[in-house]
Amino acid sequence: MLSRHSPLTNVFVALASSNIALAALNGHCPPLGPVLPAPTNPAAHESVQLAVHNVVDTLQNLTADFDSTGISIAVKSIHEASPLLEFHHTPAVLNSNGTSVIDSQTVYRLGSISKIFAVLSLLQQSQVKMDDLITQYVPELLDLKGETDEVTDITTVRWNEVTLGALASHMSGIGTDLVNDLASFPTDWTQVGLPKLNATSKTGCAGVLGLPPCNRTEFFRDFGKRHPVYAPFTNPVYSNVASVILSFALEAITDTTYENYVRQSIFDPLSMTNTTIFTGPKKNSWGFIPVNETWWGSSLGYEDVAGGFYSNTLDLLSFGTGILKHTVLESAKTRKWMKPLTSTSSSGLLLGGPWEIIRSNTVTKDKRLIEFYCKSGNLASYNNQLCLVPDYDLVITILSGGPQSNADLVDLALSKVVQGLLPAIEDASKAEAMPKFGGTYTDATTNSTITLSLDDAPGFAVSDWVVRDVDIINNYASFTALSSSPTDQTVSVRLYPTNLDSECHTAWRAVFDIGTPEQLAAKEATLFWPDASCHTWGTMDRLTYGFRSIDEFVFDLEGDGSAQSLNLRAFQVELRRES
Repeated sequence: MLSRHSPLTNVFVALASSNIALAALNGHCPPLGPVLPAPTNPAAHESVQLAVHNVVDTLQNLTADFDSTGISIAVKSIHEASPLLEFHHTPAVLNSNGTSVIDSQTVYRLGSISKIFAVLSLLQQSQVKMDDLITQYVPELLDLKGETDEVTDITTVRWNEVTLGALASHMSGIGTDLVNDLASFPTDWTQVGLPKLNATSKTGCAGVLGLPPCNRTEFFRDFGKRHPVYAPFTNPVYSNVASVILSFALEAITDTTYENYVRQSIFDPLSMTNTTIFTGPKKNSWGFIPVNETWWGSSLGYEDVAGGFYSNTLDLLSFGTGILKHTVLESAKTRKWMKPLTSTSSSGLLLGGPWEIIRSNTVTKDKRLIEFYCKSGNLASYNNQLCLVPDYDLVITILSGGPQSNADLVDLALSKVVQGLLPAIEDASKAEAMPKFGGTYTDATTNSTITLSLDDAPGFAVSDWVVRDVDIINNYASFTALSSSPTDQTVSVRLYPTNLDSECHTAWRAVFDIGTPEQLAAKEATLFWPDASCHTWGTMDRLTYGFRSIDEFVFDLEGDGSAQSLNLRAFQVELRRES
């Protein structure tokens, strides 16, 4: 084994300092997810107030020259009634048919944020599994006719392998859509090298530019002519049609229209009174309609399921809060829903159903990996984003429209909000956690003690951990005698919540990080994958004694949720918290 001071180690450390990113600050490897309880009153913290002020200034500068583009941005903690941050820009040049002032009730077209409603609707069906074949509910797919009579893997989708989950996560391998087929629009495409087509090669529908919206009959008439892109579960390919097919399944399962179902089961329970499909709001004056916008009020027919909804900031904040509070879907299903289902060619982006999961380790002071469960939406000049941040119980909404609105603007606005606000939210979580759990716990009868403190690294730092006169951290090597873990390196211990709670108890788990930051950086520099030294998922709960895990900590709580004692279950000692 290399000495900490060997020349080779020094080379590795030099490489690491310039090119290698450790799992979190100082090489700590927390479990994925929250490292402290989310703050329940972030708006009261001075650091959050200052961050909100600075982010609003940034957004004002970003939108200062938006003369005909509108935008609405908001951030809300699910534990508070009002948004933490709310910013609206009303442009100087307005469409006389729309609103004159943009605020939280101003309606925009959502674009593909609409797709979330289809997946959530199916998850609400207790008898339905996302591994069910789509043909169980929409058998007509097996009768789709191709361009020719040729039936091969190249020409025909393997519908008997496509599941509801594959459609939800863009893993079905099917084509994107029909509505955007260039042949349907009245343009001479032969001018750019495309051949002249006959009527059977055109849908004749779209919902815009004078074309009627496409209906279900036209979908089954035409979609079989689209070749698959991949076999199912090969690679993700973004598909609008996938959401449409899911809505067909929902209608077969519930024996009601898709519109009726989402209104009664999602919108009504969450008081989303201004969220609609197929038609815009009751009054155009409620909506932001950019000048020369041609898509407002137009229906995409069946593809409205994938991108045709209308909503506002107020409703989307309520929707995100409902998801994170498990109001519209039971907690176990929600936890399963908010997990990745596949990867993409971007290391910073995973996919769920239909979540676009952004991953970053650059936005908090502790530098740990955080996942943002987002869904973007783009339709004509409307560009939007809904993001949920489960680690901090936050909902972020961005709605925009107009000539200066595009996907890049939304990505930039999201980045400014996240980078400006999350370090302060991190501070707020520490400020609330320290008086509830921090400090020294002791038991004089067994001469046992432990201290929990906070610093810039994730979770609580564990120090002065002594049980029955034995220093537990310095004797960690003795506990690992039966494993292959290194026993001659520095050990640091951090404590993280598990969200396993009872009426007056909450369970946390300790993580034993082995090695100094320099040693960990040296290891990282020798391996080809990032965070190679981060193995927490495989090392937790490994050390047990009498069926009890050494890393399990159970707090006994007061009525206000603060800890009064700490049970170290494997050691069978209970330590009282000192004043």
